[in-house]
Amino acid sequence: MPFTAPFGLKVRDVMTPNPMTLSPEESLMEALQMMRLRKIRRVPVVSAAGKLVGLLTEGDLKRAEPSTLSDTQEEFTAVMEGTQVNRIMIQNLVTARPDMPLIDAARTLFKNKYGALPVLEGEKLVGILTDHDLIGALVKVLESQP
Repeated sequence: MPFTAPFGLKVRDVMTPNPMTLSPEESLMEALQMMRLRKIRRVPVVSAAGKLVGLLTEGDLKRAEPSTLSDTQEEFTAVMEGTQVNRIMIQNLVTARPDMPLIDAARTLFKNKYGALPVLEGEKLVGILTDHDLIGALVKVLESQP
């Protein structure tokens, strides 16, 4: 990644390309397992036709989980396996474009207190820009300073 001109950075320069995705019909259990295995906190939800239809976050999953104080493991499993991602995913998303100035995307994340923006080229999901990606870019920019 070239960081010689940090103020000319575009979203494509720091986004995570080709992110892992879920289908709306997958269970919350499948989503939870994938997110834990891949160590990710946000996953775009894509229809069978390839269209971005939502975003599932770690926080969404935590809010949907049955209480561990009152429920048994069987109840937890039943809820998580019996509930589809489309029941709790975020819809009506704010997105970014790969050629968008990074500063504009960062302002959008900051202003709205979002943790990620799916990145679309036309209708196609090509990446995700996360707060982690932005912090990584900031570290590289700061390291390049004299």
